[in-house]
Amino acid sequence: MKLRLLLSGIVAIASLSTSVVVTAAPIDPPSVTINGWSPSLAALGCTSAGTDGQSSCSGTNLAGPTDYELTSWNLFLDPDPTVVGFLAIQNNALVAQTFSFTFLLPIVAQGPQIQVTGSISGSLTDANGNGASLVSVPPSMYQAQVDGLTVQTLLNHPQAFAAGAFGSTPWGPGSFGPTTLNQTANATIAIKVDFTLSPGDLASFTSVFNVIAVPEPATLAMLSSGLVGLVAFGRRYPRS
Repeated sequence: MKLRLLLSGIVAIASLSTSVVVTAAPIDPPSVTINGWSPSLAALGCTSAGTDGQSSCSGTNLAGPTDYELTSWNLFLDPDPTVVGFLAIQNNALVAQTFSFTFLLPIVAQGPQIQVTGSISGSLTDANGNGASLVSVPPSMYQAQVDGLTVQTLLNHPQAFAAGAFGSTPWGPGSFGPTTLNQTANATIAIKVDFTLSPGDLASFTSVFNVIAVPEPATLAMLSSGLVGLVAFGRRYPRS
């Protein structure tokens, strides 16, 4: 009897894990894109955190193809899946520039439902003594995407932030979730961040997007059954 109870718990928990995460083919590497430019993972200082596809990237002072520079960044990309990205950029042009960032992460498929959480916050710094501004681009400053489609937005247009001469000011924050979506995440998740930055000035932000699978009701029932069996096993056969 005790063996049957123990096995029922193990089987139920194993069934939960196999029903909510679908094992896929080998996962493509992540990518970071700024205004259509995709620096290599080597240029971003990315290193693998093991055999599960996690990548950590950090560095400073990477010039873009036009008048801007990534002054620092620190990224964590996990196909489980989670994206956490800090990035700071300086507009070296003589005019305001609009920047569009995409952190794209191929993932292990999740479903049949998913639960999503996300956030963004940042800072704006004047570097030339004439004040700084950062304004939103429609539809929002932050978009969370699943399989190429936006599922959540933050800091919806219009948004405007300003810093005084050689000053700095925070912008945001915004957050959502946990929110349950009646859909799967099959291939990718992504964060898109868009804003217009005044000439000569710096902006930084930290953005997060996390997705987890939500088990089906039948799977939850199996899990409950397994846990009840394990509890009963522990009560009936306490440690000697």
